[in-house]
Amino acid sequence: MAALLAGPGLLPSPVRQAAAEGADVAQWYGELDAGERQFRFAIESASQQGKLVHWLHSFDEGDRRFPLERFSDGGGKLVFEIKATGAVYVAAVEANGVATGIWTQRGQELPLAFRKVAGQAVPPAADEIWAGTLDAVIQKLPLRFRGGKGADGKEDFRMDSLGQKAGGFRAVRTVAGDAWTMKVAAVKGEFAGKLGPDGKLTGSWKQGGVTLPLVLEKVAVDTAAATIPEKRRPQTPKPPFPYDTREAAFRNINDGVELAGTLTLPRGPGPWPAVVLVSGSGQQDRDETLMDHKPFLVLADVLSRAGIAVLRYDDRGVGGSTGDPTKGTSVDFARDAEAGIDWLQKQPGIDPARIGIVGHSEGGLIAALLAERRTDLAGIVMLAGTGVDGGRILVSQGELVLKSEGLGGADQIRRSRIMQEAMIDAVRGSDESTDPAALAAKAGARIRADLADEIEQADDAAKAQLDAAVADGLRRLSAPWFRFFIGHDPATALAKVSCPVLAIVGEKDVQVDPALNLPAIRQALAAGGNTDATVEELPGLNHLFQTCMTGAVSEYDRIEETFAPVALATVRDWLVKRLRVK
Repeated sequence: MAALLAGPGLLPSPVRQAAAEGADVAQWYGELDAGERQFRFAIESASQQGKLVHWLHSFDEGDRRFPLERFSDGGGKLVFEIKATGAVYVAAVEANGVATGIWTQRGQELPLAFRKVAGQAVPPAADEIWAGTLDAVIQKLPLRFRGGKGADGKEDFRMDSLGQKAGGFRAVRTVAGDAWTMKVAAVKGEFAGKLGPDGKLTGSWKQGGVTLPLVLEKVAVDTAAATIPEKRRPQTPKPPFPYDTREAAFRNINDGVELAGTLTLPRGPGPWPAVVLVSGSGQQDRDETLMDHKPFLVLADVLSRAGIAVLRYDDRGVGGSTGDPTKGTSVDFARDAEAGIDWLQKQPGIDPARIGIVGHSEGGLIAALLAERRTDLAGIVMLAGTGVDGGRILVSQGELVLKSEGLGGADQIRRSRIMQEAMIDAVRGSDESTDPAALAAKAGARIRADLADEIEQADDAAKAQLDAAVADGLRRLSAPWFRFFIGHDPATALAKVSCPVLAIVGEKDVQVDPALNLPAIRQALAAGGNTDATVEELPGLNHLFQTCMTGAVSEYDRIEETFAPVALATVRDWLVKRLRVK
């Protein structure tokens, strides 16, 4: 988990970049104020195959370009729609060439004005830019703070996390002599540092109970949005494809959640077997994009080439999907996946009797939950799915991650385990009505007892830091998702799964330890009498099924491979057989 949690934007959908024959030309420029975040947009036009097409260029979402449909620029109006994200814009164009209108998306209506900028460079240059790189262990995150004047003439500072392709977060700068602070409420983060004689701001970034060193330098301003080079990801599929690709939209009626995704469908008469891809924990788009890797896009490509239709979708609150993910648990997210199954069964060209689920990490847990009570599934694939309760997973993960990163020795790992177990047990023995202060007091008392000698020697600052870390940890663990995860034993569901099961975990997975989880999965399936279960450890692979050296989370970004061919072949061949691909 990255130390910097930038959060999703309004438009983080995996829409392809514009592949224009002619150069993109900006026609309009506007800035959308979404509260604690600002989005800078340009409407661009280009010629494709002799036809004029239009795109929305979002500078604060990794320079993504989104195709505009129902585009109209005439008769005193500016109108367009982005189907992939459900965004609609309608504006009246005034005599001065300014379009004043309303941006509607996910039930929100926000004012947005565009101005004509044909021939001008956009976005406008900032007055000053400070940049640095945050070493967040799992990846290095280039950050940028840019300042200028807002519409009210007051200072307007913004933070951009370039590596996460998320920007425009409002920052409040305070300067007292050579001491600077920049608070970013949207991500609950803060930079504090001092301006040295070398012109650098040397300090630290604090977020989520974590403090990391950060040095910012003033850099030259320009009119272009700063970006970082695209990472090399050679497995990412490129068109043309030998299968059809369709936009998908379905509804979880129980929770009132609209899900958006992509269906890849083999060409031919069919009917075809199909699978639903279910992502791991956290907010994921339909490609399960992480550090420019797109494992679900890679997997869907391989499976559809093999004659299997694939539905992948944006999680709640991401891309074109609605819903608040912060209030949901794996049970709620399972209903989203189930809505996808129900939708697939009704689609032309799909065989409703040959539908399965492929889930990664938490998605594997969800696959088991659904297979426990649905008898119409043709099989499930658990990619690094868990076999023991979440409390044991978190403790194991904490230890293995530290070891793989070379962070600390036995004493540090022991202290980490003591703190984790105290907090997990405090949450496990409570309910949502329990006073957070009481939880913190209970966990804190146990930690102080177990680490009495070390705490006795600590100064007041160190003790205060410990209290803050415990309070923050308990705040996270008390969220609905964590409460369910900590208490849920996947073996209960697995023992009731009668359909074929493939469960694979990488040998070097530090997030779902194969030594802890695979025996539990085998035992649960055997106890339930499942006669078609394949449970395997794949040598040399990590949690993302990349070929790796250590399995450390920090390797994910550095490895160019997205999905090891041996893992892809294992999944494909098993599904081809179990789904009876002709």
